[in-house]
Amino acid sequence: MIIAQGHALEKQFGATTLFKDINFSIENNARIGLVGPNGVGKTTLLKIMTGEEESTKGEFTVNKDIDVGYIAQENALDENKSIWDEMITVFAPLIKQGENLTKMQEQIANHPEDSDLLKRYDQMQFDFEQNGGYTYQADIKSVLNGFNFKENTWTKKIGSLSGGEKTRLSFVKLLLKKPDLLLLDEPTNYLDLDTLDWLEGFLKNYDGAILTVSHDQYFLDHLATQIFEMRYGKLTIFKGDYTHYLAERQLRDAQQEAAYEKQQEEIKAAEDFIQKNLVRASTTKRAQSRRKQLEKMERIDPPKHSGKVKINFKADRPSGKEVLIAQDLTIGYPDKTMVNNISFQVNKGDRIAIIGPNGIGKSTLLKTIMKKLAIKSGSIKYGASLDIGYYDQELQGLDYKKTVIDTIWDRHKSMPEKDVRSILASFLFTAKDIDKVVGQLSGGQRARLTLTVLALEHDNFLIMDEPTNHLDIEAKEVLEQALSKFDGTLLFVSHDRYFINQLANKIISVRAGHAKLYEGNYEYYLEEKNKPVNQIPEQAAKTETKVSENKLSYQEQKKLDSQKRKLQRKVDDLEAKIDELEQKEADIQNEMANPEIASNFDKLGPLQEDLSKIQAELDQATNDWEQAVNDLDNFG
Repeated sequence: MIIAQGHALEKQFGATTLFKDINFSIENNARIGLVGPNGVGKTTLLKIMTGEEESTKGEFTVNKDIDVGYIAQENALDENKSIWDEMITVFAPLIKQGENLTKMQEQIANHPEDSDLLKRYDQMQFDFEQNGGYTYQADIKSVLNGFNFKENTWTKKIGSLSGGEKTRLSFVKLLLKKPDLLLLDEPTNYLDLDTLDWLEGFLKNYDGAILTVSHDQYFLDHLATQIFEMRYGKLTIFKGDYTHYLAERQLRDAQQEAAYEKQQEEIKAAEDFIQKNLVRASTTKRAQSRRKQLEKMERIDPPKHSGKVKINFKADRPSGKEVLIAQDLTIGYPDKTMVNNISFQVNKGDRIAIIGPNGIGKSTLLKTIMKKLAIKSGSIKYGASLDIGYYDQELQGLDYKKTVIDTIWDRHKSMPEKDVRSILASFLFTAKDIDKVVGQLSGGQRARLTLTVLALEHDNFLIMDEPTNHLDIEAKEVLEQALSKFDGTLLFVSHDRYFINQLANKIISVRAGHAKLYEGNYEYYLEEKNKPVNQIPEQAAKTETKVSENKLSYQEQKKLDSQKRKLQRKVDDLEAKIDELEQKEADIQNEMANPEIASNFDKLGPLQEDLSKIQAELDQATNDWEQAVNDLDNFG
């Protein structure tokens, strides 16, 4: 059943049209991911759906009795109330209903013979149960625990909480209200991995429709069954999760580009024919007819490609085999210890992710390795020939008073200006942007500038703290690809599960003041973490065998990578073959368009045979390419 619809929605800011002619519908059990580059209007669309903003044209309508919930509307928490008392307010009508039931029980005790009273009581009790009257306290406890509000914090005054805690508590309150349509804007931002896993499970079983803006591909792949893409002022709807959307979008772009190029060849051939034959008396009628056909032709738009960041990390020299060894390391601050007795080794070529709850000490570990914090006890041994590059999640490595271009030039004084401008352009900085001071840039722009600086240093050991923060999905994809091709070593902190899973070959999990190393990616870490702790010896032996098998399987990752590269080469080869066949097709069509050949059947016949053969090969190559792309996308 459709519960909400957007019809011909348009939003203008002054002379700028953000989007127009947006049409969509939302089913009662929808799971929709709203995606698109930063600045296209995703949050604005959400605000129109909540009534917080008005559309310039069109309308968004919601069925009667449908509640719409939006996290930004839930920030009005009572600072004087405790966490528990504030959450209880969500169920005020239900609590009142329970009080009425208690009163009615007293009436029944005084009038046991009143059958009408008993019927009303039965109905009220049924309604109370159906509305969660006996489970709402358990629901509150479950959601609070899921968002890492432990029971010993429930009596805390909301006014004593940090800004991040208040934001999470607002989210808890929204989920407890269970609106029929739940609108979420970047719900995974600043949540740790444990909370993300819990939230995913909760939302999968949510009894209502969900529309979420997110840059978290892992989250969208596990939740969404539809993707709404906002791009170039339009909205396009795709079925499936984010991975299916990506494959479909790439396929559509490729098909549109092929159709556009083919039509452009036809247009050029027709225009050449018209130009050559319009002035000749014998062929002018044919030329005029061809011109009329050309004017009536429905033109195919060229596919629009959004600007993509171009990142390349390459080391100037190789490091030694052993990059870093931490032995019995205890870290923290003079008045506070964060993590005790960490021991791990980083080898050349490793991609190690550090994960754990917020505030547990992950960034502290990186700062200690970077010698920004003193070691409390233990040791860190650094390998030979190390060039270390550091990405700080707070982006403090930039001088906020310098211009963008000077930020690069000051580090690379001999670099010609055109090269500086070129590298900045590849990171999507426009001519206007490069003269801005760093303090004027958005978070995403500062992140890209920090990556620009890092890419130019050519270090062989990159230490990165939350490198995907502030980046949209496309920029994250480019960063992920660049780091996967990086010929050095990587140690990074992240809460982006897709990013971790694609890159990491080891996981360091930090929790409860200790750290544990897992020899695998994020999926492997989850398998190991979720294994039963208490096992009888036989079960433990089986588990040990399975762990060994998993490690062996993981060590065979290079073989899987090789198979994946073969698939990629097949896609590339087929694309080259398609380009070649399309060129042959265009050459034959141009030759057939020659008036001397067009009127000579003896010459035209063989060309037509060649054209049919080429077009059949082109169709087969295109089908093979589509299958190869699907095989690559589904490669495990």
